[in-house]
Amino acid sequence: MNELTKLFSKLNIKKVDQPALDWKYMEILDQTENFLKEFKDGDASMSIFVMMAHGGYDGELFTANGKSIKIESIIDQFDDRLCPNLKGKPKWFIFQVKQVDFRYFLVWNQSRIDF
Repeated sequence: MNELTKLFSKLNIKKVDQPALDWKYMEILDQTENFLKEFKDGDASMSIFVMMAHGGYDGELFTANGKSIKIESIIDQFDDRLCPNLKGKPKWFIFQVKQVDFRYFLVWNQSRIDF
């Protein structure tokens, strides 16, 4: 992540940092929505969304409370209808996902699961 921060700085890209340690399902959705609010004034020329997480082999991310969320459902929040201030502007998505078997993830993470 430090290298991306350096790159964004050199390119004069405003960075909105939302450190995501042990986020639960709703926190991921809420923080994505908060990220999109940064574009409410309409002066952005593009967006770059970066997320690092554990995930499965089916385009999903695992949350700290043992649930999964499809990457597609995060990207869908950037739709022109839901985020009109980014309409027609480039939207880049970088997902660094360590793929693991969900059953293994649950066993490894079971002491921290809060349903």
